Amino acid sequence: MADRTPGDAHDIFGAAMACLHGELGAAGCSGGWVLAYFSRLCSPHDVPRPLRPLPTYRLPRQLPSLLGALRGSPPPPRRCRGGREGGLLHR
Repeated sequence: MADRTPGDAHDIFGAAMACLHGELGAAGCSGGWVLAYFSRLCSPHDVPRPLRPLPTYRLPRQLPSLLGALRGSPPPPRRCRGGREGGLLHR
């Protein structure tokens, strides 16, 4: 910014969500996106509503399952629906 004051964090988050919105909508649940969260740092209520349908992995407990998903192994038996937990986005 011109006066060297930091920008509003919510504006940055909103811009990032706007970039993801179109792709997540087009890709749906099978688009290769997953969420991982550290159970001691995040709550399921911290996840923005548009990200809740994504497959979710609780770290560190579900790290082996997350690594399997990133390698292309079948996801754990879960339905792709709302109410998912999360924290970190990866594709």
